[in-house]
Amino acid sequence: MAHQKKIQASGAPDATAGATKRGEDTRERILSAAIEEFCAAGFAGASTTRIVQAANCNIRMLYHFFAKKEGLYRAALERVYEQLRDSEDRISFWQRPPREGVAELTTFTFDYMLENPQFPKMVLQENLAGGDMARELGSLYSRSRPLIANLDGLIENGFADGTFCKRPSATDLYLTILSLSFIHISNLHTLTATFGEDLTEAAFLERRRAHAVEVVLGYLGAD
Repeated sequence: MAHQKKIQASGAPDATAGATKRGEDTRERILSAAIEEFCAAGFAGASTTRIVQAANCNIRMLYHFFAKKEGLYRAALERVYEQLRDSEDRISFWQRPPREGVAELTTFTFDYMLENPQFPKMVLQENLAGGDMARELGSLYSRSRPLIANLDGLIENGFADGTFCKRPSATDLYLTILSLSFIHISNLHTLTATFGEDLTEAAFLERRRAHAVEVVLGYLGAD
């Protein structure tokens, strides 16, 4: 009997780890399903029933991990911003010469918005709702500070060595990069109808990406 208890005890950590892993997996499924739902319907129109169905779990698990719909929305909004900032952190823009660093940041931002539609969709939904939740999330501000500080250093270096003939604020320049990377996605359907060009075609996107880089570098005065 003592030997059996010893075996059971030694197996307990594995059982606990397994339960923890299953819990983490469930939480991630709920969060992923919620991001899709909020992107499509916004906070007000999102259905927790559809979310748990897509996550293949029950409503009790949603409330266990996120307390309420507002908590789930907060986690979803924070996640899409975290994914962008984490992706930026993995690329060493700031170790590049100024011209190359700004060009690579612009290209990265353009491609990220295209390849990760959840970010622009969640941002648009949050802005339609007045941005109240975004203002409550301190992590959005704290995670953006290193980006702006690093970009400011890149601009300063380029201005000091004569690569750039202008010295804009990093926030202004990043907003320009973001705008050039975003509008053809956020206004896709109306712009397609207006100009009669498919803005999802590879030829358009390649041309638009090159244009975005040229505009940013041209403004800075980089050859």
